[in-house]
Amino acid sequence: MNKITPILASILVSAAAMADIALPPPSRDAMPLGQALAARATNRDFSAEQLSDQELSDLLWAANGYNRPDIKKRTAPTAINRQEIDLYVCRADGAYFWDSASNVLVKVCNDDLRGFTGRIGAPENFALKAPIAIVYVIDYERQGMQARPQDAFKYASVDCGFIGQNIYLHCAASGLHTVFLGMIKPDDIAKALSLPATRVPLFGQTVGKPAAK
Repeated sequence: MNKITPILASILVSAAAMADIALPPPSRDAMPLGQALAARATNRDFSAEQLSDQELSDLLWAANGYNRPDIKKRTAPTAINRQEIDLYVCRADGAYFWDSASNVLVKVCNDDLRGFTGRIGAPENFALKAPIAIVYVIDYERQGMQARPQDAFKYASVDCGFIGQNIYLHCAASGLHTVFLGMIKPDDIAKALSLPATRVPLFGQTVGKPAAK
């Protein structure tokens, strides 16, 4: 029997660490809209408890999933239907690109990027307590407004806001806590995710279960 060498063992561990996560179909069960609007709030107190794969699937579908898959339309609108915003899920075990078409989290790095969001550098950064930080990445090439950079940023910001509000309402309906984040380190995140120059992290959103009282 062949022995596993230390180098091969390291490769196997790295491959396992980079495993993708196939999420279950979203349940789409939630409280009525009026109740969710009444409960919508920003909260920065989080439990470290992980979200289940089902909870992640429901959250991401509400954020920007396909609600009309036959015509490839989503729960959040975008200017000229360019659909230029991608979501990355950052956890303690690494960062994942959400492939919305297949509902799979594709692992892109093993680094914990949550510290590049929230109260960056603070002794008590709430983003490090929550299980996930979602990072909104705009693909300027897909958006197609390179000749109008001011408009490109304006429309991308609005499009991120639509997704952020979807997450706020889903969290209110599901008993989760969330806060939309303007304070992120885009250069550090882009480097860790190996993003090309045309793809830029714009905002983040921390999500988790409420801290125990």
